[in-house]
Amino acid sequence: MGGAVKVYGVGASPFVATVLLCLEETGADYELVPLDMAAREQRAEPHLSRNPFGKIPVLEDGELTLFESRAISRYLLRKYGGTNPTTDLLRESSLEESAMVDVWTEVEAHQYQPAIEHIVQQCVILPFIGGARDQAVVDENVGKLEKVLDVYEARLSTHAYLAGDFFSLADLVHFGITYYLVAGTEYATLLESRANVWAWWGRIMARPSVKKVAPLIHLWLKPSSSA
Repeated sequence: MGGAVKVYGVGASPFVATVLLCLEETGADYELVPLDMAAREQRAEPHLSRNPFGKIPVLEDGELTLFESRAISRYLLRKYGGTNPTTDLLRESSLEESAMVDVWTEVEAHQYQPAIEHIVQQCVILPFIGGARDQAVVDENVGKLEKVLDVYEARLSTHAYLAGDFFSLADLVHFGITYYLVAGTEYATLLESRANVWAWWGRIMARPSVKKVAPLIHLWLKPSSSA
C-alpha cells in the first residue's frame, strides 16, 4: 500500500478529529475527503459502500476500508506508531501499559462520552440546527459527568495522563467531544474546578497535533460557520 490514506468526513466531527490526531501524532500522510453532511451525503452511495451504517469517519488505505473511529485509530497507531515512545500511543511494547491504555479508553467510551455527548448535543448541536436545549437533560448529564470527573481527578492526582505518566490513545480519544464542551458551552467549569483534570486538559491542548486539528472544530462553533 502506498500514498496517503484517505479520511472521509468533516473535521468538525469529534470522531473524525480522533482519527486526524492519530495521523498527526504519527506523521502519516493523509487526505481529508469532506462530505456534505447537510445534504446527508454520508447516508447515500458511494459512502454507504464504505460504511453501511452511514457514519463518519471512514478510512481508506489502499484496498483496506475501515470505519469506527477507535478501530481506525488502533489500526493507524499499529501501522505508523512503531515502538518509539513518542508515537506508540498504544504502548504495545509493555503488556501492563497497553492494558491501562485499554482500560481508560474503555472508560471514555462507556462512562465519559455518554454523559458529555448529551450536554454537547443539547448546548451546541441543537441550537446550531435551530432547536432548543432541554435543560433537564443537560442537568442530569452534568451530574453524571461530575461523578466521572471526580474519578478522573483522583486518577490524575498521581499520574500525568490517564494510563500513566505518558500520553496515549486513552487521552487522545477525549479531545474532540471535550473541546466542544470547553469551547462551546458554559460547562468548562466542570473541568476548571478540578485542578488535576484542568492541568491534564492543558497538556493535551499544548500538543502540536491538537493545535493543528482544533481549529477544524472551532470553525464549526462559530455562528457564521457553514460547516
